Amino acid sequence: MASPISCLSILVIPLLVTSLFYQVSNAANQGWFDEAFLEKICKKSTDYDLCSSTLRSDPRTYTVNPHGLALVSISINTNLVQTTLDQIPGILNTLTDPLDETRLQNCQTDFNEALVKFNAAYAAASSTSYTEATNLLTEAALKSVECENEYSSSSSESPISDTTNKVGKLVFITYVIVGEITST
Repeated sequence: MASPISCLSILVIPLLVTSLFYQVSNAANQGWFDEAFLEKICKKSTDYDLCSSTLRSDPRTYTVNPHGLALVSISINTNLVQTTLDQIPGILNTLTDPLDETRLQNCQTDFNEALVKFNAAYAAASSTSYTEATNLLTEAALKSVECENEYSSSSSESPISDTTNKVGKLVFITYVIVGEITST
């Protein structure tokens, strides 16, 4: 008669082996991720900390290849612009200076136009039309600059200046990723 331990081992060992194969295959299915590639991108960006923290905080980063990382980067910017657009009406309600209201309304228009450009850039990058995508990203970033310029002759600071600066830096990260994709 077999001992209880040998019976248990007959059941446990196959489960452990199956579990090991599942973990390996599951990791393989998670997608491509190359730490060195991500480091290379962020070192070439204008703001290493922003690049690293932004891309590393998005779980999609760990499941995509370089092409997918470009799409993630565009998507992050799209989400940032949309979040800002969602916040602008509340900010407008707090403003008392009519000139500040006009400036922020102009920014709202700029960000709406930038959002359209980001969505089009995502579609272009999805079909690997990287030249078109980078042109659209440039146009979107310029809309952010136009918003910031609304306040350049003013003593007041834009209530969304953190976002306008971040948009430009995130667009540059996408340029770097696309540059790496197209250079290989």
